[in-house]
Amino acid sequence: MAQAYDAVIATITVASDASQVVKTMVKSTQWREGTSGTWLSTDCTLNASTTYQFRTPLSGMSSGYTAILPNIKASVTIDWDTTATPISTVGDSFMYAYAYGCSKLTSLSVPDTSGITSVGDSFMRSYAYGCTSLTSLSVPDTSGLTSVGTYFMGYYAYGCSSLTSLILPDSTGRFGSYNVNWSVPSGRLGYLYGYTPNSTSQTAWRALTVSGKTLYTNYIRAEDHVLLSTTPVIGAKYPLPPFRIS
Repeated sequence: MAQAYDAVIATITVASDASQVVKTMVKSTQWREGTSGTWLSTDCTLNASTTYQFRTPLSGMSSGYTAILPNIKASVTIDWDTTATPISTVGDSFMYAYAYGCSKLTSLSVPDTSGITSVGDSFMRSYAYGCTSLTSLSVPDTSGLTSVGTYFMGYYAYGCSSLTSLILPDSTGRFGSYNVNWSVPSGRLGYLYGYTPNSTSQTAWRALTVSGKTLYTNYIRAEDHVLLSTTPVIGAKYPLPPFRIS
């Protein structure tokens, strides 16, 4: 189980063909070029083929639709800032509207939330909302959660009209007992596959493809659409990228 902290770091690798974007820092977010050095609060000019990091404290993950991340063609990996304060519970709006409207993002991860036991209202509500270029999206690990507030992951993946792959965690966690609607677009029916790290988790997630269960609600409605991360997809409606979960 991973330790959770009260700040996250998003590492952004800008695509080689991306247009330059200037991002104003909001909600206490800071940035730096590369993966080391001083954090800055000034406007950030993002250029093609360059890596940046954005650090957002828990206090900055509040309501409102101002995107923490820049809307630029890039891949994004999100992890904890291990220099911050360890936590196991969070209040309202944790990562609410994170990457909201970032229509140019090509990939987006989530931090390991298995160390969190309790969350308030709007836990990851509207995460990746309107990210229309995403083809894959990681599902958060909810194995440690014992209580959640309202709007739990509501509108997660809303409007992700290009989504073909959900990267599923080892455990079904809260999704095994509670059916959660992430608002994945209905147009993903037949196009969307789930990828699991091992055969045990594959069996557990396949059980959630039946009517009313979480995966079924979010348009994975066939057991054979839940695959091991190294399994190639034969006859998929869209070509899917290879996945390997380490």
